[in-house]
Amino acid sequence: MKRTSILALALCLTLIPAAAWGTSPPPSASRETAVVISLSGTVDDFNRDALQRRFEKARRLGAGTVILEIDTYGGLVSSALDISRYIKNQPDLHTIAFVNSKAISAGAMIALACDEIVMTPSATLGDCAPIQADPAGGMRTLGDTERAKAESPVLADFEESAKRNGYDALIARAMVTVKPAVYYIQSDTTGKKRFVDAEEYQQLTAPGQDESWKPVPDVKNPVDAADTLLTVGTDTATRIGLAKGTATSAQDLASQRGLSIVETLSSGAGDKAVALFSHPIARLILLTIFLQSLFIAIKLPGHGAPEAICLLSLGLLVGIPLLTGYAQWWHLVLVFGGLALVAFEIFVFPGHLVSLIIGGVMVLAGLVLTFVGDAWQVPGSWSIPATRSALERGIFIVVGGLACSMLLSMWLRRYLPSLPYFHRLILATPRGAAETVSAEGVPAMDEADVWPFAGTVGRAVTDLRPGGSAQFPYADDTRVTGVISDSGYVRAGTKLLVKEARSNRVVVRAVTNKEEG
Repeated sequence: MKRTSILALALCLTLIPAAAWGTSPPPSASRETAVVISLSGTVDDFNRDALQRRFEKARRLGAGTVILEIDTYGGLVSSALDISRYIKNQPDLHTIAFVNSKAISAGAMIALACDEIVMTPSATLGDCAPIQADPAGGMRTLGDTERAKAESPVLADFEESAKRNGYDALIARAMVTVKPAVYYIQSDTTGKKRFVDAEEYQQLTAPGQDESWKPVPDVKNPVDAADTLLTVGTDTATRIGLAKGTATSAQDLASQRGLSIVETLSSGAGDKAVALFSHPIARLILLTIFLQSLFIAIKLPGHGAPEAICLLSLGLLVGIPLLTGYAQWWHLVLVFGGLALVAFEIFVFPGHLVSLIIGGVMVLAGLVLTFVGDAWQVPGSWSIPATRSALERGIFIVVGGLACSMLLSMWLRRYLPSLPYFHRLILATPRGAAETVSAEGVPAMDEADVWPFAGTVGRAVTDLRPGGSAQFPYADDTRVTGVISDSGYVRAGTKLLVKEARSNRVVVRAVTNKEEG
């Protein structure tokens, strides 16, 4: 028995290496192997998620160094904080922030989170104070309490990055807060350099001190004044210890460090499409298309094309902000809940207008709120004007979309009737007077009505649920228009009688067998 156990153990020890040889192990991370990851454009949730996926791909490729190529003016504070924390939690990867042109605001936060910073010869780094932009593109002043609340999480992240990567805390704070001024001085005796505030600077440089301190030559003094935010070019960043060097490109940086770049992970077509549809002008156009197609789909249901365009434009209107972090789930609840109420008013219980008004307000409010961004996620942001500014911007776009939609509707009504095919879809008033039904049931003329006239007999082109399309005589031709059944569902092909035709509302009922006979 003992011999059998020994043989079994020996067999297991033999098979384990054999099994291991049959499986290719994942590539081990090598400091000499690098992957370049691009971070450009607006910093938002979409870019945050894409960057994290690229980091994981770099790890799968066996890279030991990630060159994060940064070119951004910033973006959402919450997204930048997430990226910063993520980078700091990558102990197996050496991260180099390569500032290609600019790392402003959120870009500076991300750059300082990396293990080191390298810049192109004419790059810019800094200026990460929370700001308040107004709809006209300017900035508004924040109160001391409001600014302190907005700065708090940003300051904490900068101070943590400074401590982790060996930057001076005063320099890190100077990028976020206006006060105090920061001076860069050195000792004539020991050559030691340090950063000090204005009070300490006056003390150390006063005559009669045991150790003589003077401003560091070739560096602006103070490095950051009491009324500015620290924003430095490549030369100053290198002299004060923020940047470890310069490089003309990521490939040049890799050559200087003896790194071999195995892949460059940058924005693809999908990323560029998201950036395009996030632009305010693009969103204004999408909103105009959505409102116009929604009107057509309600007025002429059953044709397919207006409904498809309406859903596509709505998907882009709320889907893109959802990807980038500007829309939240409750914004979608407002939009789709509002649309449900509008549909209830039109197709189920028409005439009372309550559902229509409430639903319309909900839709517009939901769309406006998709412009707010991450204001609710950052502590204290609801108490500062940032939320009001975002709401104003959203209201401006939504009101502009409504105005453009009305103008487009007027244009379509004027010119579409003269176009082939489209003239069959337009509800138009004929040149003569309109026809109504008298008290005796005899057709009469009433200029207040529009085609199809009350009493006109036609046929359902689509199922009426209760809205749909029907075909009615028009001079020597026929036309199709949107109608609403007064008795619920009506099957396509059923004869219909117009009961009411007022403005854009055509109410019909099915013709009974007795009436046909």
